[in-house]
Amino acid sequence: MQALKRLLLPVLAVVVLVAATPSVSRADDGWGGVDCSTSPGNPRCTVEVGYTGGGSSHGGGGGSISCTIGGQAVECYNSFGWLGSDGCYYGKDSGGFLPANEWIRTCINPTTDEVLSVSTVILDAPPVALGVLTQRAVDSLEIPRPVIASNPKFTVKQVVWVPVWWWVQPGWWQTQTASASAGGLTITARAVPKKITWNAGDGTSTKVCEGPGTPWSPSAGMDTESPDCGHTYKDPSDEGGYTVRAVATWDISWSGGGFSGTEPAITTATTANVTVTQRRSVVSG
Repeated sequence: MQALKRLLLPVLAVVVLVAATPSVSRADDGWGGVDCSTSPGNPRCTVEVGYTGGGSSHGGGGGSISCTIGGQAVECYNSFGWLGSDGCYYGKDSGGFLPANEWIRTCINPTTDEVLSVSTVILDAPPVALGVLTQRAVDSLEIPRPVIASNPKFTVKQVVWVPVWWWVQPGWWQTQTASASAGGLTITARAVPKKITWNAGDGTSTKVCEGPGTPWSPSAGMDTESPDCGHTYKDPSDEGGYTVRAVATWDISWSGGGFSGTEPAITTATTANVTVTQRRSVVSG
């Protein structure tokens, strides 16, 4: 699925995949005299999927999808399911009993629509035709960088041994969605913030916060540590200060038309510079 992501163009997405698994196509089944089970690299056994139109982070994202095998137009989607890279169609059972990665594989004669074989298979990624639509929805996600805050503020000189509170601004920690549609089917992609990984910039270990963090309030006082997300500097910084880095990890999933799946997580990051000084002693008398 990740290979598809880089190939998508803003206006036209075309994915060309040569069948990686043996095809049931034979020399006499309408494929131009080519046995795709023994010659999967033959151009007449190549599956092409094109998508035109846009995905949208605001819903909708109407477009059109087209498919060919060896240059011959075929259905991208039919009653058997979605076209795969081997020229067969992959669908789900009506009762929804199959696991997410298990599909019903139906291979048909493209000329006569005769069913040649039916089986269940495990797929690591959605069938290619569905994958193109899914990837367009994922690519349309507008995932923001963390909007971070701290106490003491990043713009204020901080002092060693004084606890620092970190958090992301209220309203940032929200699910982001985007959709892409074709052939009457809409796929909606979702990005859900999972964690923020903070690096204080002073060479200490990173701090992983499973939530947005707790905003500091005056009632907490200056010597109280954050209950969930913070740091205490023990050494002053040089003139350049420390670079604080916050990396947000987003869980990615998609669903639509009775299909669903997940994609690799996406990260976004923000940095801020902070100066840390040594606490000055007060001498009296």
